[in-house]
Amino acid sequence: MAAAVACVIIFALVIGSPGLVSAALASAMVLFFYTVGQLVMVLFANAGARTLMLVSMVSYTARIVLLGVALWSYNSHREAWPTLVPMAIFVTTIVVVVGWLTVEVLVFSRLRIGIYDTEYVAPAGAGDAE
Repeated sequence: MAAAVACVIIFALVIGSPGLVSAALASAMVLFFYTVGQLVMVLFANAGARTLMLVSMVSYTARIVLLGVALWSYNSHREAWPTLVPMAIFVTTIVVVVGWLTVEVLVFSRLRIGIYDTEYVAPAGAGDAE
């Protein structure tokens, strides 16, 4: 989110309102893509492995198709969107994706998964040595 806000501010200052609109649109697309994916994973977290894989693949495919339709529509009707700045969209997309993935890796690296955290059991005879 911080990367999205930073890009919107920077492109608004550098390019003006076209930069603001372009960066905001790119940020919204990336955040929508990842938020929907995260929501699907949370909703089906307790499902079996096969169900989770199927739901993940369907969700990913649907999001890619929606993104492809949006890009195809823009490419086909580019003259109707003169405000959009392709470089601002490209840079913002890359920065927001890298920001999201960085935070995701940091969060997951600190995540404690209950299946691996077993309760401590002292070895037999450990308290008898005194």
